[in-house]
Amino acid sequence: MRRRKRIDPRIIGAFVLGAIILSVSGLIFFGPGGLLTETRKYVIYFSGSVKGLNVGSPVRFRGVKIGQVKDINVRIQPSEYTFNIPVFIEIEPSRIKSEGGNEGLLDALKTNKDPMTSLVDKGLRAQLQLDSLVTGQLYVNLDMHPDTDAKFHSISNEFPELPAISSSLDELSETIEELPLKEIASKLISTADGIEAIVTSPGLHKAIDNVGNSAEQLDLMIRELNRQLIPMVTSLKNTVEQAELTMTKLDARIEPLADSLDATLSQTRGTMAHIDSKIDPLDDQLQKTLQAFETTAKQAGIAVEQIRELSGTDSQLIDQLSVTLQEVNKAARKVAYFADELERDPQILLRGRSQGDTP
Repeated sequence: MRRRKRIDPRIIGAFVLGAIILSVSGLIFFGPGGLLTETRKYVIYFSGSVKGLNVGSPVRFRGVKIGQVKDINVRIQPSEYTFNIPVFIEIEPSRIKSEGGNEGLLDALKTNKDPMTSLVDKGLRAQLQLDSLVTGQLYVNLDMHPDTDAKFHSISNEFPELPAISSSLDELSETIEELPLKEIASKLISTADGIEAIVTSPGLHKAIDNVGNSAEQLDLMIRELNRQLIPMVTSLKNTVEQAELTMTKLDARIEPLADSLDATLSQTRGTMAHIDSKIDPLDDQLQKTLQAFETTAKQAGIAVEQIRELSGTDSQLIDQLSVTLQEVNKAARKVAYFADELERDPQILLRGRSQGDTP
């Protein structure tokens, strides 16, 4: 059997070492921030504290990393004894590309000026942001704030300056510093003492016991009310059902009754129209008769006067004529009364005069 030739381990080690060297070299020369990667340095002056910002902290544009912090130091102006904290950052312009292409920032802006300086004219500002609540680490955030003023320090011309604006942390710190913390603490202590006095007071415990007793009584009342409501609801339900049944029966009876009533009213209207047609000529005749009676009475009166003049001594004849005239007047009044009564109630011709009517 042929024996396999053993591979020298040194050859394997050389291949592995070569692969590692190539990987590291690629990162050094072609990786982010590599020797062959184009980078630009800028300086930012922050007015507040930069605690939490370290060398190597990321520089982001709206959350996208485009560089890192390279150096942080403190510089003093001896003439005024003022201190400045310049933060030097390194940005890769190639990380910002044009829309719809692979052009870098310099080619995309079509300008001979520094690309970041051109963006500063349009509102680019630097701001410190909190990277982690746990560690308190900060990072430099770049964003467009065209409504803010660009404030330059013009201290060093070594690198282009990117203007900074106050961060939300600085504004929060300023707000907290302006608060009257001692007064607030004093009021909180007084409030806590008042709450403690209320909680430990005997009256509160008594009130709690009373509330408990009231709750028990209320529970008993609700149970009793529920016990009484059940038969009431049942009775009400039965009453409603009976009312619905009664209304159904009434509807069944009212419809024929309404039809009969309509027919009766129609007949009554016809009868009244017939009576009106009969009464009108009768009323005219009665009026004529009444006028005749009145004329006769007047003539009789005249005759009596003449007779008195002719036979003043014959009192018996005069008395007889007077009685006759009274009967005539009485008959005339009855005719007038009957005419008035007939005009008020024309149906008297159909049903006759009742016993209570005055003759």
